[in-house]
Amino acid sequence: MGYGIFRSDRLDCTKTGNIRSARYYESATPTTIENGMLVQVDELLDASANREIFEAVAPSAITSVNVGVVSTPELIYDETTKKNLGEFINAAGDNIRVSMLKKGDILSVSDECIDAESTVPVVGNYVIIKAGNTKWDEETSLGTTESLVGKIIARELFNSTRDTYLNVIEIIKA
Repeated sequence: MGYGIFRSDRLDCTKTGNIRSARYYESATPTTIENGMLVQVDELLDASANREIFEAVAPSAITSVNVGVVSTPELIYDETTKKNLGEFINAAGDNIRVSMLKKGDILSVSDECIDAESTVPVVGNYVIIKAGNTKWDEETSLGTTESLVGKIIARELFNSTRDTYLNVIEIIKA
């Protein structure tokens, strides 16, 4: 089992530029984070020194706003080793890219990015923010207070030699 994989299938932010640069923190400590995870980006890290880098944290509640998905390009500098996307992680203290989501967006994430109801995510189920966690939370039904809701519309084999699947998610509320 590797790290989370993210694929931008059809995201409005790639055209509108609603992408934020950030650094991920847990309890004020720079921390590693996988692509495909959800983060909240409300505040600039240091507004007096830098006007473009936000502080990314785990969403605080299912009603959190300014939540996006970590979508840093997977640059693997050491080409002597054969690595795949599931072996890429954003290092602690590095800048990450956060794609801000809106209704109608379609993206894909690997199983590692979802707290599944059963052993694997199920097509037709919903994914929402999980308070205090960066993983998508799979649910069979919804409440009324969720600020970000996606629906798993397909499950695709991404890499047959590694048995890696991607879950295609359509954002139905953001």
